[in-house]
Amino acid sequence: MTAAKNADAFAAMQRAAAYVESAGDEVAIGRARASIGTQPASVVVEQLRDLGPEPSVSRLLRTLGIFDDLRCMNATPVERACERLAAAQQGDGSWSDREDAPEDERIFATGMIAGYLAKTPFVRQSILASAADFLAARWDPERVKGAAWGANAAYFHCFALVRHEQADAILQWCGRELERGFLTGVYDAVRTARVFALCKAHALPGSRLAASELVSRIIDEQMDDGGYALPGDSSNRARVAQTLDALVSLEHLA
Repeated sequence: MTAAKNADAFAAMQRAAAYVESAGDEVAIGRARASIGTQPASVVVEQLRDLGPEPSVSRLLRTLGIFDDLRCMNATPVERACERLAAAQQGDGSWSDREDAPEDERIFATGMIAGYLAKTPFVRQSILASAADFLAARWDPERVKGAAWGANAAYFHCFALVRHEQADAILQWCGRELERGFLTGVYDAVRTARVFALCKAHALPGSRLAASELVSRIIDEQMDDGGYALPGDSSNRARVAQTLDALVSLEHLA
């Protein structure tokens, strides 16, 4: 990445952070400030320290995602979240807010949680192995074809970080479909780059996409007000979330 491109990326990050300042809640603003280095990540960690008496799986998933974006996976609240998730794992290795949740919902939650847990020092390998087995048993290339970002991200996140005998084959399929989705316009640059950031990678198996290309496209996708649009959802909440994803992706790739 050239110095000029890094400068362009940081300028885009500053504009994105300014948008979040104008449209986001307290936690979102703290995350944006941490991304550009104007506030320590510990401020957001403190805001999220209290998980409540019985947090849902979806809330624990969202919280771990924020801590991962902040690079604070050793924080005390993360340890508590890991303990809660270990206790909430179902007998088949999956996670969901309810036992009758649709399979696609369980696959997304399980892949994302497994990937986050693998980045912490607070998880037993048996927890990760059970989650990977659950996902592998339900693997089908059709799951990640077309507009299937959730399944693609979930399988990538888990198998890029958790050892499994089927990992290599699954990652190759996911990489090809992620690249295909980006090149055909099914996925925008922010959603595509978000998978790279989740996997802590600058290159992904099965994909020929380059970090520099994604950075350029993310900069091009920025709107005049500094924010980013989520295709199909023009709500303020969605735009803030997409802008935070852009910030994380630019911070990681640039």
